[in-house]
Formats: sequence, structure tokens, C-alpha cells
Amino acid sequence: MKTNLVKNVKAGFSLVEMLVVIAVIGIIAAIAVPTIGNITSQANASKAKRNAQSLASVCASAVAAGATFESTSVADIVDDLVDSGVFGSADSGFDTTLFKVPNISETEKAAAAEHLSYDTYAKMIIYAPSS
Repeated sequence: MKTNLVKNVKAGFSLVEMLVVIAVIGIIAAIAVPTIGNITSQANASKAKRNAQSLASVCASAVAAGATFESTSVADIVDDLVDSGVFGSADSGFDTTLFKVPNISETEKAAAAEHLSYDTYAKMIIYAPSS
């Protein structure tokens, strides 16, 4: 039996194979990058709604404890709640109780305020999500 030895064996990839692989990776990246950006924006919107719910809950608790707000502006009330908190009134059973929502940045406060409205009858902010 006669065996033929191959003397010129090329190891590695050809230029065409490399170009095909690069093209496939480019197509996958073009599909994935916008999806990742969309996920990030959805996460930010969800975080803003969660912060708004927390702020509305703290506001409702503070009003129930006898706190009053000097302003009717949602932005001002949100600033008060986040920055310094709200204390119950002296005639309430919750005298000097501090209601506060910590760790919300300026950008997050503005985003959360978009989902809040002021109820003039109850004199407090309420959660009113926008779609």
C-alpha cells in the first residue's frame, strides 16, 4: 500500500473565512446594540416610577401624621421630601417623626416628579403614572 504525504499543509484561516466571520459579528452587533439601549431606557423609566411611588407613599404617610406642605408645587414638595424630610406637626400623635426618601439624585427627582401630581383637596402629592 502506497501512502502519499502531503507536504504543503496550510494551517489557519483564509482571508475569505475571516471576512465572513467579521461580517457575521457585525450583523449580530448591529442587532444587539439598539436592544441594549432600549433595555437601559426601560430600566430608567421603571426606576423613576418606583421613586415616584415611594415619594407619594411618604407624602401620604406624612399627611396622615399631620404634616402640612407650604407649597403646592410637586417639584418643591419632592425637594422637601428628598432633601430634608418632613416632620409631623406638634398636634399630631407623630410629633417630630421624620419622613424621608434617601438616595435619590437630582436627575431621579426630576424623573420621578413627572409621575406625580398635586391633589388640592387632600393637599398632598399623589402617584399619577404617565404611560
